[in-house]
Amino acid sequence: MTRVPGRAWAAPVVCVALVLSVLVGALPLISFLRDGVHLYCEFSDAGESAPGTFMCADGIGYIVPVATAILVWTLVSAWAIVAMSAWIPSALRPRLVSLLALAPMAYISVIAVQSIDRLRVTGQPRDFWSAPMLVVTILMGAFAAVVLVLFAVRGPRPRLVLYIAGGVLLVAALVVQPGMLAATFLALGLFGASFVLDRAVYRPE
Repeated sequence: MTRVPGRAWAAPVVCVALVLSVLVGALPLISFLRDGVHLYCEFSDAGESAPGTFMCADGIGYIVPVATAILVWTLVSAWAIVAMSAWIPSALRPRLVSLLALAPMAYISVIAVQSIDRLRVTGQPRDFWSAPMLVVTILMGAFAAVVLVLFAVRGPRPRLVLYIAGGVLLVAALVVQPGMLAATFLALGLFGASFVLDRAVYRPE
């Protein structure tokens, strides 16, 4: 097998991040889907002055979306490892892996939007999106901008600054929305692997 600088560290980082995101993040993800974005829930007002309440499925009902998310993240992780292959140009490897770091949280965001849109269709006048999603969406938008800039910027110092900024944004997203821990943790792992590959390119051994 052709030696790829940085892959010996980057590939295990992705694998460990995937395993930990599943082991540590599965239960918070169920809580986020149920209590955060109210997937499989119905909203009921008890009266004009009452705040209303959600009637949701039990925990077993969330096995399918969580299992599907784990499958998607496993595929994303596999693609990231493929992107570390020798036939991929060395400068493109970290860029592709950093791009894949957007996928985990983007997938959960799509589920959240679909769930909240369904609540709006039922005629609920309340804004159920802002509380769980507004701040983390802003942070992820900024992170996506960092990833796109990484595609264009060359040189070790400016790229290091961008990696630090991206890492800070992901940690901030984890803090403001711990329910998305599984997705954020995998994104951190992918972005970390991208950084390892990037250092191998711009600071060869």
